[in-house]
Amino acid sequence: MASLNIEELYRAAERSRLNAFEAARRDSLQRLQGNLEEIGASYRSSVTQAQTAARLSALGQEEKLAAAGLSGGGSYAAPTSGYTETARVAADNNLRGNLSRLSAARLQQEQEARRTSSTEIAQARQDYETGAADIRMQQAQAQIAQYNADREYDYQARTTAYQQAMQRWQTYGVVLPADAAILGVPAGTRTASSAYDNARLALDRWKALL
Repeated sequence: MASLNIEELYRAAERSRLNAFEAARRDSLQRLQGNLEEIGASYRSSVTQAQTAARLSALGQEEKLAAAGLSGGGSYAAPTSGYTETARVAADNNLRGNLSRLSAARLQQEQEARRTSSTEIAQARQDYETGAADIRMQQAQAQIAQYNADREYDYQARTTAYQQAMQRWQTYGVVLPADAAILGVPAGTRTASSAYDNARLALDRWKALL
């Protein structure tokens, strides 16, 4: 009876689960990298928009102040009145506030993306470890089943060989040399001896266990 290589089957299943975990980990890291790049691109675009809006707002404010005679009309010129200076300070503070909020939002999004990736990898690792434990349990059960099957097959084979040897002993009246080791009696032993009766009793007991 050919026995299954339980250990090799276990190693193959273990490699398969490990490969699945590594693939899940790589996929998660790739998604994380893509998310971080997208977040960075969105942040840079938002910063550009905020700076552009601030610049346009500053120019508009300068034009209003110039029309009111409170500014020279140049956004880079020294302020000619307290109104001009106050307006520029307010615009600068507004821009810094917008940039700060954008930076904070970017940081939060990056942290959330990293947490999501960490959770995905942790879940993949847990699935791998749980699966590995299940495989080890299955391996142990399979080895026990294989051992019992091999033992039963071996027992049946020995019983069959013994039975056939007994038939030849009965047919020829003596134990043949090839059957001596199987029967556990010397070659040439006759059926009239007590050894033959003992052998029959042993065979009956073995057959009852099958």
